[in-house]
Formats: sequence, structure tokens, C-alpha cells
Amino acid sequence: MPDNMLSQAGTDADARSSAAAMQKWGGVASFLLAAAFIVAPLIYLTGNLRSAFGPLTYDLADLLYGPVWAASLVTAVFALRERIGGSAKRRMTLSLLAAVLAAGAMVTVACIRSANRHYHLMHPELNLEESTTVLVVWTTLLAGVTAAGCHFLGWSFVLLGSAGWTTRRLPRLLSALYLAIGIASLFAYLYKDFDLSIAPLVAAVSIWQGILLLKAGPAETPTHEKIESQHNQT
Repeated sequence: MPDNMLSQAGTDADARSSAAAMQKWGGVASFLLAAAFIVAPLIYLTGNLRSAFGPLTYDLADLLYGPVWAASLVTAVFALRERIGGSAKRRMTLSLLAAVLAAGAMVTVACIRSANRHYHLMHPELNLEESTTVLVVWTTLLAGVTAAGCHFLGWSFVLLGSAGWTTRRLPRLLSALYLAIGIASLFAYLYKDFDLSIAPLVAAVSIWQGILLLKAGPAETPTHEKIESQHNQT
């Protein structure tokens, strides 16, 4: 076998291995995203800040609903972008960009929550929790940035659902769910606690998405089209 064919075969194998690994990471990230959507809201709704482990528990919620949520979303969308490939390259690139903006907004929310909470705990003499002005400013700021994150998440899901539907690289029902959740999320700023109301749906979609990515076989990896094209040119 000529050296150039051996080199091409080695490159193809490396490309397939890298693509398969990216799909697996996307699957793991999808499950983490689902966990973040389920666990963090439960902590916020049922946690007790005054208990012995209250501050630590809330810090865990901030970690899940901020950095973990953000990194998992971007990784999962990137993996889906690779899975769909060049069939809807522009839409998936825009979907990834919207996911990055949503991730940035949610990290900002987590930072605001954490900074505010720890300042209250460090200065109990100020009785900030009894100040109407502080509470109004804090809740308005958090609600606004959270709604912005959900809005950008909506754009990401709409573009993802559209790309999955037209290319048939994703199940039709999953693509329809992306579109439905995405369209609803575009108007997140109109509703109170919208992120909590859609959390179960997003978690369910993320689990399905994770199973899909983890089960991806070599023939489903995004590089197979490129590999076939290179062989045809050769």
C-alpha cells in the first residue's frame, strides 16, 4: 500500500476516534445539564440558608446552575453541531453562539447570587434581608439576567430543532421538542420564574439527547462525510 494511502488511513482513523470521543463528551454533558436543571432548583426552593450546611448547599446550587450548566450546554450543543455536520452548518454555528450567550448569562446569575448571599452572611448587622430596596433590586436584577439566559437558550433550541428537523440527523420528535421549548423560551422575560417552569422539560430533552449522543456509532460520527469526500477525491 502506498505511503500516502497509509497516511490517509491513519488520518481517517484519528478523525473517527476524535469525532466519537466528542459525541461521548456531549452525551455526558447532556446528563450533567439535566442534573443541573433538576437539582439546583430543588435546592433553591427547599434549602435552608440558616442550617449548618445551608451556605454550602446553596453554593453547590450556584455551581450547578452556573458554571456546570454553562459548560454542559456549550459542550452538548457543540457535539450536536458536529453530529449534524455541514448539512446545516450556519444554523448550528448560530445555535452554538446563542448557547455561549446563554451560558454567559447563567454564570453571571450564579455570581450575583453567590456574591449577594455571602455579603448578607458576612454582615448580619446590616439586616439587608429586611430592606425592601435591596430585595427589589436583587430580585429584579436576577430575574432580568436569568430571562436573558433563557431567551438565548430559546434561540439555540429553535436553531437546533430546525437543523435537526431538516437534516433528519436527529429524531423528528426530539427536533419538535427543541422547537417547542425554544419558541416558549424566547418569551421568558414575560413570565415569572420561567426557568423553573421549563426545567423538567429541558431536563427530559437533555436526557434523551445524552442517550442519543452516547449511543452514536462510527457511522453516525460527523466526520464520515468528510472522510468519504477525501476518499472520492483520492
